[in-house]
Amino acid sequence: MVRGGTARAKASASATRTRGCTVTCCRRGAHVPRRAARARLRHRHSAAAAGGERTAPAPACDASASMRLPLLPLLVLPLVLRPAAAGICWSGMERGGRCSSVAALRVGRAECCAGAARAPAAWSPRDLDSGQIFFYKALSGGVPCTACDESCSGVRCGAGRRCAVRGGRARCVCAAACRRAGPVCGTDGRTYRSLCRLRRRACRRPAKHLALDYPGPCQVGTCEGVRCGGDKRCVLDAELGAHCARCGACNTAGAPVCAVDGRTYAGACALRRAACERGRALPLAYRGSCIANATCASIRCGSGQRCVSGGASGARCVSCGACGAGGGAGGTRRTLCGTDKRTYPSWCRLQRAACHAGTVVDTLHRGPCKSNRNITDNSVTNERHGGDIDAA
Repeated sequence: MVRGGTARAKASASATRTRGCTVTCCRRGAHVPRRAARARLRHRHSAAAAGGERTAPAPACDASASMRLPLLPLLVLPLVLRPAAAGICWSGMERGGRCSSVAALRVGRAECCAGAARAPAAWSPRDLDSGQIFFYKALSGGVPCTACDESCSGVRCGAGRRCAVRGGRARCVCAAACRRAGPVCGTDGRTYRSLCRLRRRACRRPAKHLALDYPGPCQVGTCEGVRCGGDKRCVLDAELGAHCARCGACNTAGAPVCAVDGRTYAGACALRRAACERGRALPLAYRGSCIANATCASIRCGSGQRCVSGGASGARCVSCGACGAGGGAGGTRRTLCGTDKRTYPSWCRLQRAACHAGTVVDTLHRGPCKSNRNITDNSVTNERHGGDIDAA
């Protein structure tokens, strides 16, 4: 009997030699706290020494404990498989490397520091919700973040732009690369000191769609000295400014239109090609075939237009919209002398004067008229008589 008790004591003692465990296994895979197991073991040793056959009752095992270890991988698995989220872009960085003012959520570092977000200054890799951000602000003065100005690595900018650190932030700035020196003419009719200056302006104002028209200063009233590349030809616009245009072929005929020269063309494309070959703008008079001895009673104009009498077409439709600060559709102000011998500050003002008078007014030449009658922004002034005639 003593031998059996000793064997059981050795088996129990071997179970307690495992130092890294917090529980000791008993019958049928149950788990008992280590301290309780040692107490039971001491009781068995004392019973074996006395030669008794009494055995300690089986320890009560926690049924839920056997479920904890199998559930642990299931709890960790969603954290492992969770996709990496983008971080937060911050518009300001406080002392201690903390940020509190959100510029954009769910953005990567490259997108943040390239200036895509509003006034980016720093970035943090964790994507936090508003509640978490609030507790960071309250407990530690903000969220730990990294300044964008540490480097431009990973920041990619488009063509004609490069990454630069300015004001503590990495931004994509205009960096026009050009070798050609000397003045150039832009598609806006302005002369630029160099191609680099033109490209910088185009980069800063992409909505203007500014591009190189031709090398050299912009020409007025003549195509002499204008060198157009490829299959382009020099054409004078309605303000007598020289431009390079491509005279493309028209594959199909369109609806007939009547031009100010009194001729009918097979669509708007045919009209543009005729103007390109002619070398001077050929405005549209009205839609449809030209009518002999046309009057304002015999043609129809579109919305925002008004019919004026005169010219080779007999009558034409002109736009009577308000003129912007630039004075014209291209935003430029070019003084013009009209066929009515009056000076206008822009093509738009000339058109509005024609609307007011109800008669055709074309461009006679660039610059002021030799007479002393000129058009201001709001009125037609006759300096000789000192009177004003409303041209609105």
